[in-house]
Amino acid sequence: MDPQRILVIVLGSIGDAVLALAPLAMLRAHHRDAEITVLTQRGNVRFLSKSPYVDRVDVRWPQSKWIDKAKFIWSLHQERYDMVYDLTNSGESDHLFQLLWPLRPNWSGGAVGCSHPHVDRTRLTLHRLDRHAEQLLTCGIGPKEGFAPGLSPLPDLSWVDSVVKDPAKLTPRHHGIVEPFAFLAPEGPAAEPSKRWPTARYGELALDLERRGIQPVLVGGPAAIELAVEIRAIAPKALDLVARLDVFQFIGLARKSMLAVGSEGDMAIIAAAAGAPTLAIINPNETSVRKAAPRGSATVGLVARNFDTIRVQDVLAAARAVTPTILEAQAS
Repeated sequence: MDPQRILVIVLGSIGDAVLALAPLAMLRAHHRDAEITVLTQRGNVRFLSKSPYVDRVDVRWPQSKWIDKAKFIWSLHQERYDMVYDLTNSGESDHLFQLLWPLRPNWSGGAVGCSHPHVDRTRLTLHRLDRHAEQLLTCGIGPKEGFAPGLSPLPDLSWVDSVVKDPAKLTPRHHGIVEPFAFLAPEGPAAEPSKRWPTARYGELALDLERRGIQPVLVGGPAAIELAVEIRAIAPKALDLVARLDVFQFIGLARKSMLAVGSEGDMAIIAAAAGAPTLAIINPNETSVRKAAPRGSATVGLVARNFDTIRVQDVLAAARAVTPTILEAQAS
C-alpha cells in the first residue's frame, strides 16, 4: 500500500534545503497523493513551505531538553507517519529513529535497524545530490538504472518567481545593481578561514572586475558581514548586499549574474543551483571536492591545497569555463 503520510527529514542550512528540493520533487512525483511533511530548522521554513512539493513543515527537532524530546516523540507517534525519508543521515536524525522505539515507522536512511537501509558504505563521501538519488533508488524511486555519479537531478527552482509578490525585488535595479555584475561570496562553511579564499584576494578580484566594467556584489549571511567590510576597505565601490537578500531574491538575481565566486558555502551552492555561472574555490585538505563542490548547469572548481597560491588571474582564467566573455573586457 502506498504511504499516505510521509515525513522527510531535512536538517541543515538553507543550502541543504535548496539541494533537498531534488529528492523532494522525486518523492512528490512518486507519492502523488500523499501528505508530505518536512522536518527542518526554523531558518528553512519560509523557503520549504513555499515549494510545490511540501504540504507541511515541522521545526520541533532537534530538542535539547529531555521533556521536550519526549513531547516531540509522543507527537510523532500521534501523527502516524507511514514512511520517513531521512535525507540528513546525521547522528541527530539517527538518534530520532532510536527514540521512536518500539513503534518505529518505515524508515529510509542510514539508521541501524531501519526498514529501508541505505547500506552503501561510501554514501557519506558522495555529493548530497548523488547520495539522495541513490537512497531513493533503494526505495524503488527514480529510474531503475539509477543515475551516474554527477548526473543526479538538480533542484528545480523555476517556481520561485511565482511566490514572490513583488517581482521588482527579483530585478538587479531594485537592489542598486548595475549589469553586468558578479556575486562574490566570501563566507565559507561555518566561516572557517581554512576553507575560504583570503579576504584580501576577494578585494583584489573586486577591483579587477570593476576595471572590466563588471560590478562586484558582495553576498552572504550574517557571518560574512565583517568580511564584506574588509573587502570594501580594498574595493570601496563593491556593492554590499550581505545579509540583505532573502533566498528568493538571491535566486532571482543569481539567474541574471555574469558569475558567482565562492567556496562550498550556501551562497555558492544556491547560485549554482539557480543556474548562475559559478566558480567554487576549494581546499581538498579541508573537504572532499567530490562531496562539496556546488552543482549546477554551469559550474567549475578551482582546487588548491594552499589558497594563498591562487591569484586573481587564476580565478578569472578558470571562470572562462563557465563565462567565456569575462576576459573580453580588458582592464584599463
